[in-house]
Amino acid sequence: MSALQVRELEGGYGRLTVFRGVNLEVERGQTLGLLGANGAGKTTLMKTIAGALPTAAGTVNLNGKDVSRMAAYERARSGLALVPEGRHVLATLSVQDNLSLTRAIEGHRPGLAPFEERLAEIFTLFPRLRERASQLGGSLSGGEQQMLAIGRALLLKPDVLMLDEPTQGLAPIIIRSLAETLRGLRGRFGMIIVEQNRAFLEGLADRVLHMRAGSLTEGASA
Repeated sequence: MSALQVRELEGGYGRLTVFRGVNLEVERGQTLGLLGANGAGKTTLMKTIAGALPTAAGTVNLNGKDVSRMAAYERARSGLALVPEGRHVLATLSVQDNLSLTRAIEGHRPGLAPFEERLAEIFTLFPRLRERASQLGGSLSGGEQQMLAIGRALLLKPDVLMLDEPTQGLAPIIIRSLAETLRGLRGRFGMIIVEQNRAFLEGLADRVLHMRAGSLTEGASA
């Protein structure tokens, strides 16, 4: 059974259709790369899969369960996590408080490890977050905010993690560090990494799809 299966998906904003007839599948432990220029529809697609935008047509299945009509928070509880473009870190909350917000999922994911245990894993993965635990989210650098956004998603223990433009606005040295971190996470869960940066996907993605004008085409493996 696939971790994520999208069939004939259509979405957009009101009467504006941004993409239609989208099909994609992510196997358990597989990393899928999604390349495309600005305006191709990548972010709209990710938001629709995550439930932040309504589905106009088609289906989204997570672990064999149809989640197409579920709200975004229900999909997150079911194991689908999105690290959005722009990170959406809460600027007036500390790093610790940003991470603690994920405790709301407890009770909805059977077998979830205690929060402190999950948090220790995140601090091991991103030691900078431990150092900045009491610092406000809005005062972090772009790279630190990206670490926080990813750490927050990982605390949900997702079955599928989607990252929308994770390298956006980051310095090359931070991008290399982020690639190394994501490489270490490969195989633990399904991942979709949306990027304009093809080089970033090299060594990360098992498959690469290209999005142009709201349609997906298969590309070469990275």
